[in-house]
Amino acid sequence: MHRDLRSYRSLLHPLWLGALALLVLNDHALKGSGLLPGWVTGKLSDFAGLLVAPAVLASLLRVSSRRGFLGAHVATGAVFSAIKLAPEAARAVEGLMALTPLPWRITVDPTDLLALPVLLVSYRVLGEAARRPEPAQRPIAHRLALMAGSLSCVATSYEPPPCGEAEGCLPPQPQEIASLVIGNATETEQLFRVRRLRESARVDCSAMLADPAGTLSRDLFANAETWLIAPGRALPLRNAGCDAYLIDADGLPLTLLAWSAEQFPEQLLVTTTENSLPDRMLALQRAGARLELAEHPAVFDAPPAEPRPPADACGVSTQGSRLDWTLPVSEAAVLTGITSSPDGCHALALERGDRGDMFFLCAPAEAIPFSEGELLHVSRVAIDGGDYPERPEDERALARGIHIESETHAVLVLQGNVLARGSMVGRQASTDFLAELTPLKGCRGFHDACGSLVAPLEVSLLGDGVSGVVSLRAGESAALAEGAETLLVVRAEDMPVRNAECFTAPIDQPRLLESVWIAAAAAP
Repeated sequence: MHRDLRSYRSLLHPLWLGALALLVLNDHALKGSGLLPGWVTGKLSDFAGLLVAPAVLASLLRVSSRRGFLGAHVATGAVFSAIKLAPEAARAVEGLMALTPLPWRITVDPTDLLALPVLLVSYRVLGEAARRPEPAQRPIAHRLALMAGSLSCVATSYEPPPCGEAEGCLPPQPQEIASLVIGNATETEQLFRVRRLRESARVDCSAMLADPAGTLSRDLFANAETWLIAPGRALPLRNAGCDAYLIDADGLPLTLLAWSAEQFPEQLLVTTTENSLPDRMLALQRAGARLELAEHPAVFDAPPAEPRPPADACGVSTQGSRLDWTLPVSEAAVLTGITSSPDGCHALALERGDRGDMFFLCAPAEAIPFSEGELLHVSRVAIDGGDYPERPEDERALARGIHIESETHAVLVLQGNVLARGSMVGRQASTDFLAELTPLKGCRGFHDACGSLVAPLEVSLLGDGVSGVVSLRAGESAALAEGAETLLVVRAEDMPVRNAECFTAPIDQPRLLESVWIAAAAAP
């Protein structure tokens, strides 16, 4: 490593000295003077500080290489980014500085990251100055510059003393990035219990907001976090997409909060009850001996403790995926035996020469029309795109499956947002069909054991190979191509709210179809 650099030389460069002067002037004269808006003085501190701090850090560490000088800049940028993006990091630095005579108050504001390109200017210009030989040693000037730079960096976020009774003087208010805040408008501390939607929850926002209490299940929410909120303070709640919370407190019944980022986008909010944006605050207030949240578009009754059962018309509810399989064998093999279990899974014993193998397929028994002694060809199938009328207009056709073929039968087991059909495995288009999916009549949506909202669908078939219009629900089948083929619908559901931990599917989309296409003969 070439040690051709002396960091302290950068401290006497005109750019660094000018940035130091601007930082001192801004922090100790312009801030709070009213001469410039607060956001301007804040940005000036960021730009000037990112020019001053890396060279100071490099000098304090006595960096003598280009790599070390770059490391000082990277470290400065990393810390700056952390405290501007993460409230936890900002509070940690504030706690550390509180142990010194110069405590900090850090405003979490992602827009301050606009100053980061200054680090590149610092590295290029001041790094060049640190590598340039100086005509004469000036140790006293270097030490004075380092001392001034260190003090300016430490004191840049110094919190001014309280305003007292001075006219027009307003103390700084704490702020956080949030969508909404829950403000404690009571006279005592309140212990909140907050449960957010699980990370595995997938939510169709329009469906959820149409009926939050009926759409969501309590099983979809994670374990509670507890927060002790002082009177006059507010708890920030973030939501960068479509989220929901369950909250309660002593005296406050379980309450549902649900909203979208389109309704209330994240921004810098004051975390006190003196919020200048009243539509962003959910006020906790007293209602006699109880507590309640003030009326707000994001406040709803909590989902019932016991989800409503499916109506009789819905049939048997599904527990996860009904279709599943292991990886297929890579070569043709002879079927030597089939062992079926009560849960609908089947073990197919396959033999290739002197080597035996097992292939597992979870599917209705009709999906295995093969006999012992047949030579089976098993391969994987992937659908990505294509024009299938049953897929939602705003979704791409996506599915995965297994194709099993012998001299007597061909079977396609498919899971995705389209139905299995012969054309997917090279069959003639004359055996294809059109399909339309509609909500199952008399069946309202219900929650399964994992908390997912299940809305069963009815499949209507028409077109080539279909006699008239055939309607199918899960568990029913239809003859195609004058009885030479069969389509079995195993599962047809919309799941606008679902728990991804409880079922396997090739797509992260609300519609899930599982079907089996069976050909009575393996003709091409």
